[in-house]
Amino acid sequence: MPAFPEASTIDDKLSLMTESGISRVGAATGVVSVVVTFVGFGVHGALPTDTTAEAVEIYVKGVSASQAGIGNYLELLGYLLFLAFAAYLYAVGRAGATNSLHWLNVLGLAAAITYIAVSAFAIAGQVVMVNWAKAGADPKTVLGAYMLDSAAFTLSFEIAALFLLAVGILLWTRPIALRLIGASGMLVGLVLFVTGLISTASIQSSSSQIGYMVFSLWTVVVGIYLLIRPAPITRAA
Repeated sequence: MPAFPEASTIDDKLSLMTESGISRVGAATGVVSVVVTFVGFGVHGALPTDTTAEAVEIYVKGVSASQAGIGNYLELLGYLLFLAFAAYLYAVGRAGATNSLHWLNVLGLAAAITYIAVSAFAIAGQVVMVNWAKAGADPKTVLGAYMLDSAAFTLSFEIAALFLLAVGILLWTRPIALRLIGASGMLVGLVLFVTGLISTASIQSSSSQIGYMVFSLWTVVVGIYLLIRPAPITRAA
């Protein structure tokens, strides 16, 4: 008869090992998402810093249509990997949250999906900008595509801030390490909201780059920590 408890203990250990491994995969998507996104940036090159037809024309002349296409394709892949990371954080939040806070978990995941959708729209704007210019479109038309891309990029910060706020509040109820992740996430969300507001109000402002770098750094740091110390993703019965 004692074989049954022993078998049960082994099964429990295997289950924990499996959960730990899956949790690490989820954490890794956060780190990889940033790496792939920045590889995409490197392929298609830095976008113009000035919102003028001349600046856009100089950029387009320095990049091929295939280079822009591949770079933006990789950039979108990075965003999709971030969506996987957001779904992982959903599981982490769900594992320890009360039923009364589950709406925040749903809100966070919905915000992440919306953030990716708006970012995909901005990425498409970059591809359209290059292809239009290569096809001989009017410089002001091409500039319009770039301004649409820039506006979508900065407006997405408000949505990303909502994601971080929802995740931060959820993790604030967890043990100290996850609580620090949540608190830092809310702080980064505030930075994103403010820099997005400034850059939307003044398209010439470069503050959006600061906000995006802070957000990317947070994603990498949190991903690495959760790789080392995987969080539970299964909700207790």
